[in-house]
Amino acid sequence: MKSGPFSRLWKAGFVSSTGDWVGILATLSLAEELAGGSGIVLALVSRILPGLFFAAVGGVIADRVNRKYSMITVEVGRAVLMFSLVFARSIQYLVLVNLALEALTLVFQPAKEASVPTLVQKNELVQANSLSLSAAYGTFPLGAAVFLLVAPFGPHFTMWGRISGEHGQEALAFLVDSFTYLASAAFIFTLPIGRRQLPEERRRRGRLNLTAPLRDLRDGVVFIATHRRVRPVVLAFTAALAGGGIVVVLGKPYSVDVLNAGKAGFPALLTAFGLGAGLGIILVTIFGPRLQHKDISFSFALLITGFALGAAGLIKTIFGGVGWISVMGMGAGSAYVLGFAHLHEQAIDEVRGRTFAALFSLMRIGLLTSMAVALPLAVVLDHRLPGLLSEGKRMVLLLGGGTIFFSGTMALWRVRKTLVEMGHIERRTAFEAVTNAFRAYRRSAAGEPVNDNGEPAGEPEQAGLVEAAGAEIGEKEDSAG
Repeated sequence: MKSGPFSRLWKAGFVSSTGDWVGILATLSLAEELAGGSGIVLALVSRILPGLFFAAVGGVIADRVNRKYSMITVEVGRAVLMFSLVFARSIQYLVLVNLALEALTLVFQPAKEASVPTLVQKNELVQANSLSLSAAYGTFPLGAAVFLLVAPFGPHFTMWGRISGEHGQEALAFLVDSFTYLASAAFIFTLPIGRRQLPEERRRRGRLNLTAPLRDLRDGVVFIATHRRVRPVVLAFTAALAGGGIVVVLGKPYSVDVLNAGKAGFPALLTAFGLGAGLGIILVTIFGPRLQHKDISFSFALLITGFALGAAGLIKTIFGGVGWISVMGMGAGSAYVLGFAHLHEQAIDEVRGRTFAALFSLMRIGLLTSMAVALPLAVVLDHRLPGLLSEGKRMVLLLGGGTIFFSGTMALWRVRKTLVEMGHIERRTAFEAVTNAFRAYRRSAAGEPVNDNGEPAGEPEQAGLVEAAGAEIGEKEDSAG
């Protein structure tokens, strides 16, 4: 982190992510002022919708264009779009700019993730992903603090009379966000990411061939669908986000209506999740480099996450909810880091951008689906079962936990051969150790001298004498002949 290319990429991500949170908070604030509650919904949907359609295109761009210059272009483009929001005065323009910003982000993310394995050693991927995750989500408090710090200057920020003082806070926040994107582009410009040498067949197909991007898209889909170590992790991520998205929607009504925790309940659950995720990331950072099969560790982390969410759906107090949600956060943070590190290792450089583009797209689909059905499903399941499970919100949380647990189980089932081989190796090693120890004890109890392996100490010497005698006899027979 003190020096090196990944340090510069991390700094770019840290600055850019901080600006993202500032921009998101300013966008939601301005949307509420322009169109009330419906404006907030439109702003959020415009951030999610492009991922359902444009993510695959972003992956193709990341694999066909120099990733360094594509990231710089995206950051400059986002800076220009964010600066234009300083003068936004209609919800329609705000939504259009949000759509364009998210489309550019879907080009930036695959290019960034595909560049990480080229900047660090293989045994450093876990630490690199832990740091990237901390820069992406750990900067939310910093972004919120920046948004609050510019508030006193908002009424005085009028851009020489071009904007009104009542929107000054949001306009100043958009301006700060624009500068963070430019700073990120400056860091990325110093990265040693050169032009990749593609195979001759790929270069030949791409020349003056308008269907080449479509072929690239097909090749990426085929790679993900057929790679036995990549497909289970991508699908498990999708199912896990579908189960975890339920917490986003039901967290507040569950803490208020079911746990009777009042207004402080939901912030307590969010804090517990964040602290648990931080602990999981720290543990994975420490022990991750020793894990050879990261997809197996990823699957076990999902099992912990799903079990904890299901248990949180059965508790009766906010203290129990805080405990289980923190365990869920620990599993989720570990799974995120291990899953990304595994995909960095397994996906070849030629299709790595498309692999992560597909992952981001499917994760968004899973998250959006769960957020859309969580509340209606809770209403449908109300009073369907007796006792503790009569509340629909509990049932939906149990279903979410079951979905995550099932995804971890299926991911483990896909690598069952590796698990069996690992089990045999461990059992064989342990069996041999026990056998040697027993032989050594038996021979020492009988008064025989033994070596460290439990073998009689005289055997190697006797074997050497016999071998020497045999060699001497052979030499004499040769000379006689």
